[in-house]
Amino acid sequence: MKTNTTPPGSRSRLWMAVPAIAFGGIGIELLLMSAGFPYAALAGIAGCVIASFILFYQAYLKPRRDIVSLFVPLYAVLIFIVPNDISSGVIVQAFYAATITLLAVRLEKLFNAPKQEKKTMKQMLNEYIARIEPFLAPIDEETGHLVAQALLTYKFELYGNAAGKIAEALARLDTIAPHPGTLERALLILRERAGGFAESRVITSPEHTFMKEDYDALAIRLRPDQIESPAALDLDNALILLYAVGIETSPDDEQALEEHQRFVIQVLESYKDKLTA
Repeated sequence: MKTNTTPPGSRSRLWMAVPAIAFGGIGIELLLMSAGFPYAALAGIAGCVIASFILFYQAYLKPRRDIVSLFVPLYAVLIFIVPNDISSGVIVQAFYAATITLLAVRLEKLFNAPKQEKKTMKQMLNEYIARIEPFLAPIDEETGHLVAQALLTYKFELYGNAAGKIAEALARLDTIAPHPGTLERALLILRERAGGFAESRVITSPEHTFMKEDYDALAIRLRPDQIESPAALDLDNALILLYAVGIETSPDDEQALEEHQRFVIQVLESYKDKLTA
């Protein structure tokens, strides 16, 4: 791991050295010219070149890279050191110094903060599974297998079979201590929805819902004003929770669940704007 030993305060004021040295060199050049020194122009050139390398260093330290500022030393060498038809007099130096000063200010204003990258839904899913590891710890492999099978049969729209698997999983929960109430409610929510689909009826006011104490174990946690359909949110949270339980506690179902991970990702993506707001 790299350790940056540059003090934060000096780094934030580093940009000031760019105009100070560039225009300072030009000022010294003018004084030397007034004194009749034959090589006075070298002071201004040196100031511009040194200031260019300071700007490069400033750009290199930033969390976000500015390509223009990183190439400034090359421009300085091409303009002032490599023989060419461009005049390297005071006017060109002053124009160059003003340009790199603007670049230094721009660099400090726009490239100081790291670019914020939004998490992908897969990253959010993995972080969620890692977050609820303590919740998953008491769940044994057999229970995890029943949970995974319940979810997969529901996914395949075998709602009658799903209800049977859910009933078996619910029976297994009585053997687990501490009792996983959140998982129980997730299974009940899924069973109620599967029963509705099996009977071709729409459930608008579900009997089973998550409770306040379940909040920390849920993947999709929204503010009240963000919730459009509490029933739909409960079902989506139940599906994701059951997926997490199955894939983490049932090795026999891991591959099958991974093959259907896209299904869970799509559930999360439907809340993408709210989760990343």
